[in-house]
Amino acid sequence: MSARFWPLQGGHVITSPFGPREGRFHFGVDIGWPGGSAGLPVYACQGGTVVRAGPARGFGQWVVIDHPDADGGGTTVYGHVRPQAVVGQRVQAGQQVAVIEPDRAFNGGVAPHLHLEWHRHVLSPPGPEVLDPLPLLAGAAYPSPEGAPMTVFGIDVSNNQDAFDFACAAAEGIAFATHKVVEGTWRDPFWPRAREQMAAHFEYWGGYIYCRLDTHPDTEADAALDYIGDTSVPIQLDYEDDHGTPSLADLLARADAVRARGFALLPVYLPRWYWREHMGAPDLSGLPVGIWNSHYVTGTGPAHLLYPGDDHSGWEAMGGKHIDILQFSSTAAIGGQLIDVNAVRGGRDQLARLFRKEPDMQLTDIVINKDGNPVTVADLLASIDMHASWVVDQLAGPDSRHQPGPTLDPTGWPQLEDKSVVDSVASAHGKIDAVTETLAQVQDKIQVILEHLVTDPYVGRHRKPEGQ
Repeated sequence: MSARFWPLQGGHVITSPFGPREGRFHFGVDIGWPGGSAGLPVYACQGGTVVRAGPARGFGQWVVIDHPDADGGGTTVYGHVRPQAVVGQRVQAGQQVAVIEPDRAFNGGVAPHLHLEWHRHVLSPPGPEVLDPLPLLAGAAYPSPEGAPMTVFGIDVSNNQDAFDFACAAAEGIAFATHKVVEGTWRDPFWPRAREQMAAHFEYWGGYIYCRLDTHPDTEADAALDYIGDTSVPIQLDYEDDHGTPSLADLLARADAVRARGFALLPVYLPRWYWREHMGAPDLSGLPVGIWNSHYVTGTGPAHLLYPGDDHSGWEAMGGKHIDILQFSSTAAIGGQLIDVNAVRGGRDQLARLFRKEPDMQLTDIVINKDGNPVTVADLLASIDMHASWVVDQLAGPDSRHQPGPTLDPTGWPQLEDKSVVDSVASAHGKIDAVTETLAQVQDKIQVILEHLVTDPYVGRHRKPEGQ
């Protein structure tokens, strides 16, 4: 099952349901918030691609998201909003895509609210292809509070999953992935394919070494480097072998060996039970990276339904070292299989730090505008779009901004004979040339008169009668 979220945070109310309303049919559901909804964040119900964002008749502005089958299918419409996503952008389930429009003038004259529609397949006119959203949201998760980075989920895969469907996992909202490279010196035969697939579908991905205590750290690191072929892939150490005697010194030696060959090191997978029962709970503060702990919940299902929460005991520090990643189930339903699933608190920014990458600019990032004021990237883009729309209307005529650029047909201005400013100037060019030519002729005649005045000062004047 793909990830699915309510479009508003928990605590919202349904202000107008799907169905008959005031002699008409309401093809959507209105959702609000006790005490007022103006400016509240709006989240994508499922993962998908934004296909509409901006002005829309009857909505003020809207965001429309197309959901591939792997994300749950259908199309969702979010009306009476200020978009914070752009056309063509891929969004994850639960990702903020808009805020509720605070101006009543864009909400049909009623209090600010979200109008949500769910279309069976593609965006369709009112009719049987428009579904009641509420049954489809049964069991959906609630998005993170405004301003709080959303916890993201990832998978670690090996030959046990054969040719795993990474594309499906990404479509289901999984944010990162790792795959086994070697176990001791044994090569995972699915690694080359996994590397290609992870690179194609994930921004954050890496490989892992299952540490065999009977293999020397340098031998193991050389085996990984030889199989990968370069050091561009960040490496996770999986330290849980129960054949031999594990120790902190051995773990540190393996971390040093990997780093000495030029690899970036991801958090070390070290289950708390293994650290306590097999290693004697040593001080881990000397590790160069954080810990990837495991603490399993029961049951199967999507990651967001299994996740025990950001305050779960699995996140408690161990050995003086913080937990960066928590593996909380080995039976999450992802990509058509039951698989290990992991959580990272702090969202994409934290993922970027763990995987040693610079995070991409997000629509919620704060930038400084031309007036020196802090604004979100989404608000800055919306302001640019609004001013650009005004410019288009001023040049091409009222409401010309709603037409696609390459095929824009100017509506024209009545005071310019229904021409655009550009066309009006062009049509006036001939008249301006004619006036210029006439002025030149008048200037020539004036010049002739002036020349006569110079040679005969009495030309054009009344002479005095003779004798006076």
